[in-house]
Amino acid sequence: MRKLTSAALAAGLCCASGVTLALDDSKDVLCATTQVQECPEIGGCAEVRPEDVNAPTFMRLKLKKDKIMVGTTRSVEIERSEQIEDRLILQGAEDGNENRPDGVGWTFSVNTETGRFVVAIAGAEEALILFGACTEI
Repeated sequence: MRKLTSAALAAGLCCASGVTLALDDSKDVLCATTQVQECPEIGGCAEVRPEDVNAPTFMRLKLKKDKIMVGTTRSVEIERSEQIEDRLILQGAEDGNENRPDGVGWTFSVNTETGRFVVAIAGAEEALILFGACTEI
């Protein structure tokens, strides 16, 4: 499971709890991961710290540029985005590398009313699920 350590883990976005986020594409959105579930093919999911699986604690969503930044150097492209009722759905896929040879696909769903998000990242025989919240900056 530790192989799912790419910029795909950076998929994150939205606002402070209880506040509606307009998602103005001229502003960046700062996101914080609050919980991570690591799910191998066999054995069930277990809660882990973000750093245990190289998941970002903080991410910056750049809606205008269709990118999600982790730190100052890592980024992932948002390949698809769609507003469905009170959720913004973002999706993408990343090629593998030495840390994650199988590549991953990801879906990020953020509730624009509450600012809470869920990210599902799927590899060949494993998945990560990230939970958190974001705010415009």
